[in-house]
Amino acid sequence: MARVPIPPRSAQRFNTVCQFCIVGCGYRVYKWPLARSGGPAPEDNALGLDLRKQQPAMGTWISPNMHSVVTDKDGSRHHIAIIPDNTCHVNEGLSSVRGAGLAQTLYAPDRATRVRLGDPLIDQGAGQVKATWEQAVDLGSRVVKAVIDRWGPDAVGMKFFDHGGGGGGFENNWAVGRFFFSGIGTRSASIHNRPAYNSEVHAAADAGVAALTNSYLDAELADTILVVGANPYETQTNYFLAHMVPNLQGATLETKRATFAGESVEAGRMIVVDPRRTMTVSTAEAAGGPDRVLHLQIEPGSDIALLNAIARIVLQRRWHDVGFLRERVEWQTFEAYQRSSLDVEAPFEEFEAQAARLTGLAVAQIRKAAEWIAAPKADGSRRRTLLHYEKGLIWGLKNYENVAALVDLGLLTGNVGKPGTGISRLGGHQEGYVRPPYPGGRPALNIDEAIRRGEIKCFWVGGCNPVLTTLRAEAFEGALRERGAPVREALARTAGKPIGERVAAIVEAMKNGGMFLAVQDIYPTATTVHAHLVLPAAQWGEVNLTSINGERRLRLYAKFMDPPGVALADWAIIARFARRIRQLYLDDDNPLMANRFLDFDWRTEEDVFIHARYQFKGDGSDGMEGYAGVTYDMLRKLGNNGIQTPVRIVRGTPVGTVRIHEDGRFGTPSGKARFIPAPRPWPGYAPKVARQRKNFRFWVNNGRSNQIWQTSYHHRYIPFYQGRFPIPYLEMHADDARGLGIASGDVVEVRNDMGSVRAMAYVTDAVKKGHTFMLFGQPRGAAGNLVSDHVDPSTTIPYYKGVWADVKRIGPMTEELRTVSLAPMNVAT
Repeated sequence: MARVPIPPRSAQRFNTVCQFCIVGCGYRVYKWPLARSGGPAPEDNALGLDLRKQQPAMGTWISPNMHSVVTDKDGSRHHIAIIPDNTCHVNEGLSSVRGAGLAQTLYAPDRATRVRLGDPLIDQGAGQVKATWEQAVDLGSRVVKAVIDRWGPDAVGMKFFDHGGGGGGFENNWAVGRFFFSGIGTRSASIHNRPAYNSEVHAAADAGVAALTNSYLDAELADTILVVGANPYETQTNYFLAHMVPNLQGATLETKRATFAGESVEAGRMIVVDPRRTMTVSTAEAAGGPDRVLHLQIEPGSDIALLNAIARIVLQRRWHDVGFLRERVEWQTFEAYQRSSLDVEAPFEEFEAQAARLTGLAVAQIRKAAEWIAAPKADGSRRRTLLHYEKGLIWGLKNYENVAALVDLGLLTGNVGKPGTGISRLGGHQEGYVRPPYPGGRPALNIDEAIRRGEIKCFWVGGCNPVLTTLRAEAFEGALRERGAPVREALARTAGKPIGERVAAIVEAMKNGGMFLAVQDIYPTATTVHAHLVLPAAQWGEVNLTSINGERRLRLYAKFMDPPGVALADWAIIARFARRIRQLYLDDDNPLMANRFLDFDWRTEEDVFIHARYQFKGDGSDGMEGYAGVTYDMLRKLGNNGIQTPVRIVRGTPVGTVRIHEDGRFGTPSGKARFIPAPRPWPGYAPKVARQRKNFRFWVNNGRSNQIWQTSYHHRYIPFYQGRFPIPYLEMHADDARGLGIASGDVVEVRNDMGSVRAMAYVTDAVKKGHTFMLFGQPRGAAGNLVSDHVDPSTTIPYYKGVWADVKRIGPMTEELRTVSLAPMNVAT
């Protein structure tokens, strides 16, 4: 039986937030010397608990996965225990399966995480070899400068994180933005999970609606929770369990009565729009009963048809909030919306019937959804509906209109800016975006295409793994390989020669189609294998960082251990390059360019945090992430509950915002919200997608699972997680599997005109006939290999959810595939 040591009363204590999903659960970290241990009596341990007695299941205790041993730079070894914080309003003492294993992700020289990057690496032609920071920064800076001088700033491309939590945060994002936008001035930028530098919710912003409007408390107060294209049980676990489930169970009725005095209240209802029967649907039904959960199992690409049909019913039944529309919405946009999106001149029954045909739903289901969202309650009061959406909608056929249709429905029913309501993303990563303005416009440049066309000469990737996650991933990797070869040859040819000769040879290689690739990350990845320069970054727990969660709760994630080797925080890496490039331009007697790289002399994380803070006014005009007046000391005092952004300064004191738009103001010049036209895609839209849909049998939906975070960059090294999914799984309906001779556990090949990937079949009735679902971004099989290069022309957002392919049985699972590989990842297999 596994045993864990007990933290003594003298153990160091830190507050932190989970590094993974947007929920941002609070955790407590205990650190104490390896040779010391506490006792089971409450006076002998840091938990203050009587561990001689059985602890309750929902109590405070340390499991083996919550414990690790780490080695700091001075060689001292320490126990680390990371447990959920039961005083944090976000998770209320709960931990997800990911958060409960945070301790396992820590670097340790005697565990699988020893493969972490600890030194800069330079490709010398025969492979990547260790280098000093001075060598790495000098080479990279000279290459960047040479590209700017010869081809201009847009020839320097980047693909970086823009989020919070692990591998992000306000500090790192500010450094990245200042370097690439204020310093280099490039428009050739892209964000970690997409081919361009763009918002995934341009339509919401154009409507004046923030991406994250509600407080998590609103999920406890709502009459109805609408979830579109999301699976919160698996991907926002503790928001779902701590705040949504109690509402479905009727456990928040007293809170509702206290908040809405005299208003009719009852246990909450939930509508889930998802082609799969997910764990969210099953768990919600178990919590509230199947009569309080409505699952709308739509066909791919029919989101707009469904949302507009619901809105048309609301309008037809006169359930829309006329008072809200008159006071808080630009009325002329409401009038235009009725014509452009709801087609009010068409017969009502015909509009309903057409939506039913496109979505695969019954008209009665669509009507029930409209009733649950907007029908007046028993006492005549307006229904309070919380509208949530995420990647299933965002990465759908028409990103802009998809999001617009959802936002429009929320505005039509007045469900934003008051308790129990909201129009919000559920989110993936935590947030921490703070950067100078992007130099480009809309739609943003497609950097994946620019790389394939040879326009990018130097490409810098940070905190992401596009070889696994971008669209047309096989073609993208092929471009990295092909265009990197001439530069690799130049580096081999000039090994040991003066730096000037090496850079000149690299530039000559670029003239002949070469591209210099720098990758900044915490692990070797399928992308670092192609890099000419690898930069080792410090991760969560090894630096101080700040981020906000899905209800905009800003907190300090404390440093509690050292990074491996000479790895540095991302902001510190960027600052070294900026200072070196500035000096190179000063040496060239070019003060104009040199001054673009001023003010990178930060000494601490808080220096960066404060530098970014100066752009915020605290007068109510700041965006969603504004944190005017906030300091690290303030965040330390506030602990894991932090302060909700945007922060206003009231009589000299920073004051948080529980929910956005509660003051009636929206992010438009008029201060009123706008309806955004959301007509269905026209016939002939997306011909590449239509051709793939015609030529291949199965729709291949994709997404995350509860146990694995993103590309499994941590979890592939932890047997507890990797053992569950040694290769990606593919859910198939039993009838489809039977016809192809496929059984659960078989290895199958999924192939289309973009590429192929292997997966493990999982036969289930969770998907409809003709539908499949695949785990995305798994190192042994990337769904991105199958995604076409179609993007929404308005936003450059791909149709990641729109893949059609054929499936073929390969054979039974082999021992090689079943075996958990803990070797460093050098290539995707």
